[in-house]
Amino acid sequence: MQAENNKEIKKIIIVPGNFFVSRNYFSSPLIENLQQISVKEKITIYIAGVESNPIGLEYFKSLKNYFESNYNMIFIPLMDRPKSIIGRFTWYIKNNFLHKTATYRFNEINDFITHKRYKEITKLKIKNKFLWKTDIWPKYLGFPFSKSKLILKIIIRLLSSSITSQNQQISEHLREIKPDLLLLGDIQSPISFNYVALAKKFKIKIAGNVRTWDHLTKNGPVVPKLDEYWVWNPIMRKELEEFHGISKDKIFEVGSPQFDYYFFSKTNEENLIDYFKIKRPDKEFFLDKDAELIFFATNRSHRGIGEESIISHICENIALGKYPDKKINLILRSHPYDNTFNERFKQFDEYPFVKLFKSPDLSTFNPAEFRNDMIKVSLLLKRSKLVICGQSTFAIDSACTDTPVINISFDGDIKIDNNLSVKNRYNVDHYQKLISMDGTSVIEDFPSLDKEIASYLTQPDLKSSGRNLIKDNFAGFFEKLSSERITERIIKLID
Repeated sequence: MQAENNKEIKKIIIVPGNFFVSRNYFSSPLIENLQQISVKEKITIYIAGVESNPIGLEYFKSLKNYFESNYNMIFIPLMDRPKSIIGRFTWYIKNNFLHKTATYRFNEINDFITHKRYKEITKLKIKNKFLWKTDIWPKYLGFPFSKSKLILKIIIRLLSSSITSQNQQISEHLREIKPDLLLLGDIQSPISFNYVALAKKFKIKIAGNVRTWDHLTKNGPVVPKLDEYWVWNPIMRKELEEFHGISKDKIFEVGSPQFDYYFFSKTNEENLIDYFKIKRPDKEFFLDKDAELIFFATNRSHRGIGEESIISHICENIALGKYPDKKINLILRSHPYDNTFNERFKQFDEYPFVKLFKSPDLSTFNPAEFRNDMIKVSLLLKRSKLVICGQSTFAIDSACTDTPVINISFDGDIKIDNNLSVKNRYNVDHYQKLISMDGTSVIEDFPSLDKEIASYLTQPDLKSSGRNLIKDNFAGFFEKLSSERITERIIKLID
């Protein structure tokens, strides 16, 4: 007991750096696991800000109060804005040229399908409301010798250099806190290169997480020479080895905490609702007990092209009783970054069987709101007979609950250039791998949509084995929850 009391207090800094990672970490069971090990293992946990930092003072105070009052975690700024002209210029060049150039060249060298699609779209030289800024990858980013590994190596060294990574606030954090572990939520972002370059000067252990499942074949090189690299699943492990040259003994499959809520038992689900005072989804959305539920995960307007006409078609068929189940409820769920959802889909509120489900706004991340949201989504997917979505992570969520998935691969009644079409968005490496497991139905017109809806409503076990493959290979589900595996890795690293 005396030895336990004299145990040295360890310190870790978590740098999520992005709202997506912040949601996965701090709106999932992981935050309770972190709190538990902070007490049991005597660890002081620091959270280094969120994306868009420096954020507004009031927002910063709100998040600081949330973490420190509820979980005894210390919330600190991610970084400060460079004050000198040279510092601002260096930061601008690093973010807007070096990082983008490294990404372009890395993708070009590896000949990713995703990169080819971006290049084709860039060639169009057209203006269109469905053309998104991230779809454009100017050729000058690869000039000259876009496939030169030597040039890429030089750029990565510049990205990783302490000269381009100077930031007084980060340096002060590391010097004053002296953390035993630095945990990065996104090992391909410029801010991670900054933190690693400065942390190496203090000989701090560093573990890094791949932010999400599509990034290793899209978002460029990872920060080199970390102590550990964390991935969701075996496919990402292979990509990290094959494309990024990371040694297999440094890679650990820890899953993603966002999927943890799918693997709770019925009893635990009841406890979750009661403990977090979540309104039961059936009551919140006025779902009919004897109706089948179709869950439509909408996308942002530039990615969910034609969704309004597709939903209108489904609603008319439900109203006319054209599907096998005569009583159907349809939930329309918004994308977290979609600020046009209410405007685009309010017309469907007129149908008594349609329920609009607005997700919390990611631009002002509120951990408690997103926890409620994640739990509600998991409960609704378990209740759903069918999920309809575009090229989306929701296919993985649906596989976790063995709910049939229809992938929309056409633009409804909208005519658009093939390169900008929803169909072309499936020409990406990560989703091609998912489709190859035959766990979803990819449909390209209204007749096949109606046929697949009817098939799944009458035979929900169709493609169940494929969905199981998706769950195992993408959600990275094991006997232990992702939250538990992550905290185990943390304890191992600081032991």
